[in-house]
Amino acid sequence: MSPRVLARIALVLGVALAAWALLAVLRRSAADAPVAFTLPHVAADSVETIEYLGRQDTIRLARQAGHWTVNGHPAAPKVVEAFFHAMADTTSRSELVAQSPESHTRLGVDSAAGKHLTVAGGGKRMLDLWFGNRGPDFEGFYVRRAGDNRVFLLRGTFADLTVQPLDDWREKQVLALPTDSVTRIDVVRGKKSYSLARTGTAWTLAQGAAVDSSRVARFLGQFKELRATGFPTAAEADSARFAPAERKVTLFGAGGSPLAVVALDSLPSLFVLRIGDGGELYTLDRRMADLVAPTDSSLKK
Repeated sequence: MSPRVLARIALVLGVALAAWALLAVLRRSAADAPVAFTLPHVAADSVETIEYLGRQDTIRLARQAGHWTVNGHPAAPKVVEAFFHAMADTTSRSELVAQSPESHTRLGVDSAAGKHLTVAGGGKRMLDLWFGNRGPDFEGFYVRRAGDNRVFLLRGTFADLTVQPLDDWREKQVLALPTDSVTRIDVVRGKKSYSLARTGTAWTLAQGAAVDSSRVARFLGQFKELRATGFPTAAEADSARFAPAERKVTLFGAGGSPLAVVALDSLPSLFVLRIGDGGELYTLDRRMADLVAPTDSSLKK
């Protein structure tokens, strides 16, 4: 065999050995790479329902005509937006912690103890997860996909949303009235009442008393974005009779047309609020109630 043939054989063997070594490295790297938990990309406008079903609470969000409700109440748009933003967040950290069904009960991701999250739209489930116990040092939560035995420790905003209570999903904004749209305000506090009217840019009490412009501006500012403190329990809602309301604020616009009526009924430690004659009920603490329906003396110079 000539030297040239031997050189060619050696070259072929060298290329083959190099290819085998490279393939072995790639296989080992793939095997050693950590398995990560990733969330699917879901377009917000394609989702129709979001459900958290747990042992102690049930949270159901539904989209109707572009608006979200949660358990039949108006949902906070910013909170729903934050949910979809968290789903798309690629900075969430995860690690595989278990792969056998025997670990599900211990980590709380079984059907008996876990919280079941589903995101659906168009007749199909886009996300189907079981959330379980908090992770070590109360950081993150254990999670697994429905039908998958693997359990991950998921950290980040999306995981933290699983413990968000119902009231945090509900809309707390009660009113949003531009300050310059209000021309008159009637306030009733028990057996006392007064009116505040605007002529041009100047406000006066109906009795002709001068007012402090900065205090009136602060009063009007309450209705620019009036937010409730929270929501009444079933017992508190039942105790609020509004017959008549203990405090009532009626805001009028141009031409004397009513813009909104804020009714407040007091309970031992808070006020229950509603707009108009019905609808959603909210709560205000006493400090906020005094800002929404102040005494006339607090507006005077």
